[in-house]
Amino acid sequence: MTVLDVFEAKWFRRVKAAKNKWIEMVKKARTLEEYCEGIAAVTGLPVAVVRASFPARNYEEFQKNAEKFVDIWINNIERAFKEHKWSENYKTAFSIRAGEV
Repeated sequence: MTVLDVFEAKWFRRVKAAKNKWIEMVKKARTLEEYCEGIAAVTGLPVAVVRASFPARNYEEFQKNAEKFVDIWINNIERAFKEHKWSENYKTAFSIRAGEV
């Protein structure tokens, strides 16, 4: 087992254990504002335009129903863990060949 494998397993356990914290954070009012500000920063659009957009309205609906979406989030995290997506992407990003770490 590589060091990356150990960290990836630790990441998965910590994320899975944070299920209730995730719901709590998603539901906070500032989360939508941070979402809008982040999209505005990347796209160059004004925050007000992003806030009035269809994706932002969808995000508001997502916020209201975070409990319905948490299992989807956990399943996606678990799939990424089983496929070693984090460690493989890390290796790719730093051009590390398999077996070197």
